[in-house]
Amino acid sequence: MVSSLDSKKTFYDNDLLDTSNLKRTDAADPDIWIFQYEVDNIVSPSDKVRKWFKKLKNDTKKKLQQVNPEVSEKELDELAALFSALYDFMKFKFTGVFRATWERYFEHLRAVVENVLEFPNPNKEKVLIAILHDSIEDIEEINYEFIEKFCKSKNIDWNTIALPVQAISKGDWKDYLSTDEKDEPEKYKKAAKKRRNTGYFSHMISFDTMKEYISMLAGRKWLTLSDDEIIAITQNAIDVKLADRIHNLSTQWDPNNIETVERKMKETEDYFLEIAKETNPDAYQKIMVEIVKLKALIEESKKTA
Repeated sequence: MVSSLDSKKTFYDNDLLDTSNLKRTDAADPDIWIFQYEVDNIVSPSDKVRKWFKKLKNDTKKKLQQVNPEVSEKELDELAALFSALYDFMKFKFTGVFRATWERYFEHLRAVVENVLEFPNPNKEKVLIAILHDSIEDIEEINYEFIEKFCKSKNIDWNTIALPVQAISKGDWKDYLSTDEKDEPEKYKKAAKKRRNTGYFSHMISFDTMKEYISMLAGRKWLTLSDDEIIAITQNAIDVKLADRIHNLSTQWDPNNIETVERKMKETEDYFLEIAKETNPDAYQKIMVEIVKLKALIEESKKTA
């Protein structure tokens, strides 16, 4: 899904922040690293990034205040600072990584954040989950405990971020190899991924199945959460996953690989439409629009083939 091509890095570097002053600090667990900027030496972001941050803050402020008129300017400033730290870190980790479409991978993270802000009832948790949503899945050193420690270092409730990010992350396909298959993992990679995906998408059937899955994850982490907290975390996780799927569909078209496009459409229809219709009608409409577009492109492609 992603490629790392050093030769193409400079093509996109016009809006990268200078990450040379990132420092590494030991956490309680020496295997977990927290990257953060030296507070006294932050390099100002480029005009492009600064404008996007300003738009994000303004959009977030407007939307959050619609939901909660009592939200303070201080809370918004704290959110902007925290998001900025995560934004810089994720951009640093995904430097030189590209999607199959040759789009810089970080643009996907940014698009998912923007999709979340377009949904009804956005909140700061969804914004932070969105920027981190692929971190566990695609960055080797990031896991649940890493996000927990990062959130604690920023004095925010880590359960509301780490748990949903874990819930919408696929596991390592190697964990789905049978004992006999482990001697030749590459030979059975496709079958292992299929088993992994079947289990992963089974959580997306309905709000209740996702809630049950998140409750199970909370139990594994020995977390004591109220039903209301589980419900809120579940809705946040679902909304981010739907925002993710909308952007994936919008960039899915590939006339040279229609079979993959059709497979993704069927996957969406099988696992995402019902939960979107149940929990987020706005996302449901956006997903349907993308499916209709892809079906039209497929039909046109077949006519000209």
